[in-house]
Amino acid sequence: MLMSCGIFFQHIETLMCHAGTPLQWTWFNAFHTTPTLPQEQDGLICFCPTEPQTANPDAYHELAEQIRHRHTNRMPYETTTLSAQQQFQLREIFTDAPVRLDIWQNQTSRKQVADLVYQYAALDFADKAAWQETYSFIHFDKNKPVEDGFYLHHLFGKIPAYMAWLFRIGFHPKLNRFTRLLRLPQFMAREFSKLTGQGPQYLALSLPDPNPHNLFVTGMRLAQVWLLLEQWGWGIHPLSVLVQHDLPKTTLANTLGMTHLPIFFARFGQIKIAAEVSPRRHLDSILTID
Repeated sequence: MLMSCGIFFQHIETLMCHAGTPLQWTWFNAFHTTPTLPQEQDGLICFCPTEPQTANPDAYHELAEQIRHRHTNRMPYETTTLSAQQQFQLREIFTDAPVRLDIWQNQTSRKQVADLVYQYAALDFADKAAWQETYSFIHFDKNKPVEDGFYLHHLFGKIPAYMAWLFRIGFHPKLNRFTRLLRLPQFMAREFSKLTGQGPQYLALSLPDPNPHNLFVTGMRLAQVWLLLEQWGWGIHPLSVLVQHDLPKTTLANTLGMTHLPIFFARFGQIKIAAEVSPRRHLDSILTID
């Protein structure tokens, strides 16, 4: 959640700067008084406008358009290799940041990641509580507007209507015992690992000290990474199954030789198939203005 807040604020801060109203912000602490906040709620940051500057409407509209078209691309990518210049641009984003960026783009890492995804995705898919949470975010009617989660075609691409119906019924959490007997979780995990094992590149973000401030700043830097990749025509696919719990995080870090536990891990590459539009929250459900 703190990283998501950082991503959101990074976009707001940059847009406001392009609009001619830079923001100055500090981390919220006990010395700040916020009488307008509901009881028992704390703030994350305090920010205010600084001296107005010349607006850049072109940069504003270009960034707004980029953000509008930023969607998670879970499809197969081209095999294009990240160049040295591109690596430099990505690493430059993390200059003087508390977060570390690691990148892998070899066949060994692809095999290692695929094996880990199969191992831990199979456990998640077979676990009733974990699968019930995942299933609740899957939407089966692509014509029905929603604000959270993802549609079935985001996972498997375009599939016939009868396949969507079969998935909706066959993988319902109430049939968890039946699906485990048929080893359907292992089948799903195997297909997922085949996709993730294609890479072609992976990136991880890790923190020596994952405190709230550093997690927030990590989100801000991740927002910059995501938009830079989009400018190149590249996509990014977060593999949250490897960073949601301590055991897969530790195993991933040990397998890939990381110094610290990852807080974000994803495959990325040049887009081969355009991403379908993802659900988006309306601004009114995010911002409260008094």
